[in-house]
Amino acid sequence: MPLVLFAGFPSSGKSTWAQRLAEQLQSRISTLAPHEEGANMKVILHSDDSLGIRREMYRESATEKAARAAQMSAVKRDISKNNIVILDSMSYNKGFRYQLFCEAKSAATSNCLVQVICPTAVCFELNAAREDRQHAWQDDLLAQMIARFEEPDGAKRWDSPLISVAHDEAELPFDRIWEAVALKKAPKPNHATVLKPAVAADYLQQLDRLTNQVVSDLVAYQQIDAFGTLRIKNTDASDCFVELPSLHTSTATLQRIRRNFLNLNRVRQLDPDRIIPLFTEYLSNHLSSDGAPH
Repeated sequence: MPLVLFAGFPSSGKSTWAQRLAEQLQSRISTLAPHEEGANMKVILHSDDSLGIRREMYRESATEKAARAAQMSAVKRDISKNNIVILDSMSYNKGFRYQLFCEAKSAATSNCLVQVICPTAVCFELNAAREDRQHAWQDDLLAQMIARFEEPDGAKRWDSPLISVAHDEAELPFDRIWEAVALKKAPKPNHATVLKPAVAADYLQQLDRLTNQVVSDLVAYQQIDAFGTLRIKNTDASDCFVELPSLHTSTATLQRIRRNFLNLNRVRQLDPDRIIPLFTEYLSNHLSSDGAPH
């Protein structure tokens, strides 16, 4: 891409910093000689406003999933080694941040997470002071979004490098961001991102067993009336996540999605460590795009 992902509470100043970063990046690129690293890059800024995502969409699970699907679609559409994509969103859900990390890695591009730090009380003050009330948050929804926020952890690969900036700082740590997205060497393709020819005799059995295991875990999780983010252990012991709708999804619907995934991947071999991450992402995207569960 590279990808610069903003995270933080609503009304913490993320959009101001994101816009300022886009301007600084464009300014830096314009000064580079044609042979310099980053000289051919284009800056693309996506935000809830540019994507038509209303504040109220975060109130209900189904509409929030549609909002995240729009953000994910915009990022996927603009994946390119010559584009710096800035996503100005709360990114409060670590499962969503993990999905975006996977997109950046599969494109063999760099990424970083910029967290805007702002006290809760100040967020409410800044929100109340908005002149454009259409862009203000309802106080109860603002409180809900702050309560839902899952703090980034720089020790996790999907939250790294983590760059923090206070809402009232004078300047962005621009040089650190530039180094992370323009100068840092892109990750090499590995088992998690490279497709291989289907040569293993037991590949189809692994594909069937691992995807069926995910569906079984999801069905069992729903039996306790739970929704939100389901954590699933991958074969390499890393964590994968499935974003669940607020209502139960039938086993028949889950098996239909699983069959579609199997059909897409029968003719190519995925590394065993890649099957569960890809399937959980596939599930999350389809459960989101399908809207209300069947």
